[in-house]
Amino acid sequence: MSCQRELGRSIISSPPMARRRGVACWAAACVLAAAGGTVSAGEVAIDFDFSRAHDFIGFGTQVWLKGDRGGADAAGPKLGPKAREKLAATNAAADSDEAGTQLLKELNARFVRVSLIPKVTFDQLRPGMSVDQLLEVLQRNDNPAQRDRLAAFNRRMKELNIQPVLIFWRMPEPWAEKRMQKAGSKGQAHFAKNEHLQDYANFLTAQMVWLQRQGVQAVAVELTNEPHGAWDTKYEREQYAALVLKTRAAMDARGLQSWAIAGPGTGIRNFDHYIGGIVNANATKALGFISAHSYVTPQVLADHAAPGMASFLGRGKFGPIMVTEFGVKKHNDDDPEAASDLDVGSTAYAVQAAASATLLLGQGASALIYWQLQDFSFTKKQHGMLAENGQRRPAAFAMKALFGSVPPGAKVVGASKPNAQLPAAALQANGKTFVMMVNPTSQAQAVTARLQGSKACGAVAKIDAYNAGGADAKAAVRDASAQGGAQGCTLKAELQPGTVATVVLQ
Repeated sequence: MSCQRELGRSIISSPPMARRRGVACWAAACVLAAAGGTVSAGEVAIDFDFSRAHDFIGFGTQVWLKGDRGGADAAGPKLGPKAREKLAATNAAADSDEAGTQLLKELNARFVRVSLIPKVTFDQLRPGMSVDQLLEVLQRNDNPAQRDRLAAFNRRMKELNIQPVLIFWRMPEPWAEKRMQKAGSKGQAHFAKNEHLQDYANFLTAQMVWLQRQGVQAVAVELTNEPHGAWDTKYEREQYAALVLKTRAAMDARGLQSWAIAGPGTGIRNFDHYIGGIVNANATKALGFISAHSYVTPQVLADHAAPGMASFLGRGKFGPIMVTEFGVKKHNDDDPEAASDLDVGSTAYAVQAAASATLLLGQGASALIYWQLQDFSFTKKQHGMLAENGQRRPAAFAMKALFGSVPPGAKVVGASKPNAQLPAAALQANGKTFVMMVNPTSQAQAVTARLQGSKACGAVAKIDAYNAGGADAKAAVRDASAQGGAQGCTLKAELQPGTVATVVLQ
């Protein structure tokens, strides 16, 4: 088959733009083949030891509901008049988007990260208010539209078997210090004040109690977004640890013991600093999940010497790991060494997103939440698997290739030696083995994966694949075979350039 015809085939129907970009990305390989040459395969050996496996509890993504952004709320991001006008056109779609719902099903998603902040105005908040007093404020501001919105959300999550991870973006402005200086992409910075940490803990708890009364049951909550940065609210590490302790105590007093706090939610390179503050304050037991955000390159994720990697990843020595945001582009300077941003509509973006997901799982994460499901008019930097019009981008197909068949509740282990040139992870559940592999290079890779301690070694039952050049599953993952032995199972396969694949053994 000619290279041009092979590039035109795909296991999943990619959008035309993605197909054109895929052809461009792998043009060099086509030129070589057309000249009568071949793209020689490199050889890669991967070892998986299931005695080191940890729990995989599910994949998820950030979503937005109608009214999430631009409202007069006390804790969420605020928008200007022009942005509000744009938002009005997309708010109705955000709550019941069929394209998003269908993609969540195909991704086998088990979590959505979402803001469900009930709306109040800042002038109703006073220092020293108790949880009960703050609940009265929330109830005074309640309205049928808000309740209907939450009821619709609850129905949708129940139908999809998805649990929410709640994000409370920032401390209310009257309780924080505002400085007119640049913070991330914002023109002003906000800093937490010690004297209002208990006020904010009470307000967070009141919001959770109110949401629980509306039928919301969260698997985890983030008390603030990225406490290392002033774009929402900047906390010193001692302040963040104190907020965790104060909020956990208030939550427990109001019967919210089953709602876990996920923190600190910093970028990975800031993780050492903030987890140190949590340890010093004896606050680790107040966290249900250890969380971080990852927008670094696969090369950083594969490097244990990189800042934050050794302490954050691994086997969850501080608790189960939930990556509450991950993506590709630089984000609030998390990775100053990264090259310029990739185009979110490109195949290169999709392959790098898949490489990052696979490395994060293999390095110790139990749950991954991708930023984000869909871009809307308020989006400053595009990351969505879906464009604003609902069209799928290449990243959607790559994530489906990884997670579409893998059930939550699996055991997962990464390669004994993480490799950014061929990220890989192996999972086992329900008598099946799932081997995730990504080839981000321009060379075919002949892979020998040895699965030690494997409970089962069946034949290759299925291959879910995405190929940046458009090849179908059989062409993208060639000669896949498995063989059992005294030490476990050995999988052999040849991954073509730009391939994201999950090989299922049964």
